[in-house]
Formats: sequence, structure tokens, C-alpha cells
Amino acid sequence: MTDYYAILGVSRNATSTEIRDAYLKLARDTHPDKVKDPAARKKAEDVFKNVTAAYDTLSRDRSRRDYTAKLPTVAETKAPAPPRAAPPVVQGPPLAPRAAAAPAAASQATGTPIASGGAPSMDMLAQGIEAFKKQDYHTAVQLLNIAVTNDEKNARAHAMLSMALAKNPNWVRDALSHIETASRLEPKNVSYHVELALLLHSQGLKLRAKRALDNAIALNPEHPEVHRALKEIPMSPPEAETPARNTAETARGLFDRLRKR
Repeated sequence: MTDYYAILGVSRNATSTEIRDAYLKLARDTHPDKVKDPAARKKAEDVFKNVTAAYDTLSRDRSRRDYTAKLPTVAETKAPAPPRAAPPVVQGPPLAPRAAAAPAAASQATGTPIASGGAPSMDMLAQGIEAFKKQDYHTAVQLLNIAVTNDEKNARAHAMLSMALAKNPNWVRDALSHIETASRLEPKNVSYHVELALLLHSQGLKLRAKRALDNAIALNPEHPEVHRALKEIPMSPPEAETPARNTAETARGLFDRLRKR
């Protein structure tokens, strides 16, 4: 059975703050965006997924309790955490300039916690938006992932996480999942349906894109975002779906609208 405590490098009696801080540090150090070599990137993606799965399980009291109960019994001590495998070697520059570090990154650098344990998800959402504004997409993904984990019913958090994930072509599938969740949580939000349609269309998923755009049109055919989407997505019967490879700049315009709310 996978030992999530060992993956994060914390003891079984670690506090929620220690678990969160360990996740943030590991997620930043092991993020696959930092790796250019394809083979090394695949390994980095696996590591990053394990780190995220560990945090998702241990960050919530009930899932942590159920998971810990299934682990082999060991003596709980305050001894230093067991050593963990070194993160993949970073090759090349980061995804975007980091001239102004986001609050979470600054917290890791200075040792000052972002907030006390169990920080409200809105705090993480606000900090994730701020990191996104500064084009610090690594930190934005980490913070917005925590915001979604803390409040899975927050449509805006899902939409913002989708935007941050879409900056990396390897994470478009996850980006689609989150924008779809946002549109389900707020089915009358025209913007979410439009952005889902645009993201699907950018991947060559024309049938699904048309259905998403149809939903937006049914809600408000005169909405400015609908008119914008109609210029990019033809309403003629599309051909069979063939996923496209180019995934750059997918959730255009959504960030500005969300930020102004």
C-alpha cells in the first residue's frame, strides 16, 4: 500500500499545516513544467500525481483517518521524517517569469506560513488568482488545487484552476475536467459554458464544443461571450472529433471576468 506520509516526508502525527507546507514545497519542486526532456517529464508527472494524491487524501480529516487505519501499525514518534527521493533535476527555465513571487512562494522562501492550519478556501483562491495574475502558474496551480480540495462546490475555484492547468499542454485533460465541473456547479453561468466550448474546440473536439456552445446560446443568445465564441466556433455540422495537439492559451478572457466579480 502506498505510504502517502512517506511521499510527503511527514510523520503520521503531522499537523494539517505541516502536511500543507510539505505539499506546497514538493509540488513546486517536482512540477513537470520545469522539465524539458520528454522522458524526464513523464517521470516528473508521475511524481507530481503521487504528491497531489497524497495531499488530497491527507488534507481532509475523514479521508486521512480512513487511510491511516488501513496502514500497517507502526510506532508513532517525533523522530525526523524518513528521507524521500530527490525531485527530478530541473532542466531549462520555468514556465513563466517569476519576477514577483506569489504569497505561497514567498511563504516557502521566508518560512512564514500563509495562514494558520485549515485556512479558508477563499484565501487560497485569492492567492491563486494573484499568482495567476503574476504569471506564476506553478504556484497558481498549487494554491487553486488546495482551494478546490477545501471547497469542492466552488465553481469559481474550479474555473480558475482550469485556466492555470491549461497553461501546460500536458494537463489539458484536467483543465477540461475542472471547467466542466464549474459549468455543472453553475449551469446558468454563460461564461463557463463558453469557455468550455472554446477549450474543447481548441482540442479539435468539435462535437462536444458545439454542444457546450449550444448550452450557452440557450441561456442567453445575446450574451457578448456567445457572440465572441460564434466567431471562433462555426455552427455548421463539424467533422469527427480528432484531438488537436496545440493547447496554448485556452481559457482566454475568463480570468478578467472572474477577477472583476
